[in-house]
Amino acid sequence: MIDPPIGYYSRTVDFLSTYKDETTPALYKRLPIQRTVMNTKPKGVETINWHYHPRIPRQFVASIPWGRVWGSNGSVITPDNKLLWDVSFEYNLTPKTHSIFKQKELSPITYTLETLAVITFQVSFNYFHWMFDVLPRLELLRKSGIAYDRIVINRGKYYHKEYCEFQDESLKLLGISKEMIIECQPDTHILAKQLIVSSMAGYSAHVPKNVCQFLRNEFLAKVKVRNESKNKRIFISREDALHRKVLNEKEVFAVLEKYGFKMVKLSTLSFVEKIELFNQAEVIVSPHGAGLTNLIFCNPGTKVVELFTPTYLLPCFHIISNHMELDYYGLIGEVVPRDAHRSNHKDPIVIDIDKLKKTIKLAELK
Repeated sequence: MIDPPIGYYSRTVDFLSTYKDETTPALYKRLPIQRTVMNTKPKGVETINWHYHPRIPRQFVASIPWGRVWGSNGSVITPDNKLLWDVSFEYNLTPKTHSIFKQKELSPITYTLETLAVITFQVSFNYFHWMFDVLPRLELLRKSGIAYDRIVINRGKYYHKEYCEFQDESLKLLGISKEMIIECQPDTHILAKQLIVSSMAGYSAHVPKNVCQFLRNEFLAKVKVRNESKNKRIFISREDALHRKVLNEKEVFAVLEKYGFKMVKLSTLSFVEKIELFNQAEVIVSPHGAGLTNLIFCNPGTKVVELFTPTYLLPCFHIISNHMELDYYGLIGEVVPRDAHRSNHKDPIVIDIDKLKKTIKLAELK
């Protein structure tokens, strides 16, 4: 029987400060942080008071001698049998309530003499988080100069192949073969001679500029964008999403259609098709959601109108628009009845049509 960890380190650097084995040395590299400079405020018919004011976390890459990777989330355990929280955190939990401490025993260990780079993330099934919290860590690894043999990924709790093909598509474009990948499963428990772990490249609501540039440069260099799209003005529908739908979408699109907009459901497009769509768009109107991750592929000057529920106002796509030099507008929807069984970030959106028309006029759409 293999017992769960006996405690945790809040930070990787805390573990390294206690590690004394000189026969297999550990390594910790701090990476420079690119400060965000906001050049513009969001435009719109009313002021947006963001609900979240994020800071960029410390960026680092570290090697953990004889570290372990456990479970479907790819949690990291140190050689003195403690959880590394900052590279294994779980949303809405504390270190003490991490799922690993709820286990009676852990699955048997598989040993490897390889050096494994861990880029796992609890919600990697989500397009936004895969793009901004998983893939950029490959760039952190590159910058660190630390060599590794294979990469450890996870698919995420709500992974469905038909909705998450972007994972394999993006890895393939980045030149990472299937042979290079170890995929976490519920019974995963790997002990490696060296584990390479890294911080997040940013926080969910604050993506640094260099992360946006890395993703844009990497993928646009590998995708030959066809100049054939007639969809220069697009409205992103979340009608097929589980939450944050625009309840009066028909009325909203009836207005936009008069200005030459086409409605698009991003779930029907491949990863490459999403890149092409946003790269050729001139105007994008969309409810707040992961689909706006693709703003990194837009060209400077593209107009963006983001639709919000008033209970969930995150600045992430305004920040990304600032990095990409896009012309950003925000439109806050109406208050909807509260539901005790629904968290704020899942609230639906209802758009005041008069405010929509005023926003269109403000954006000088003809």
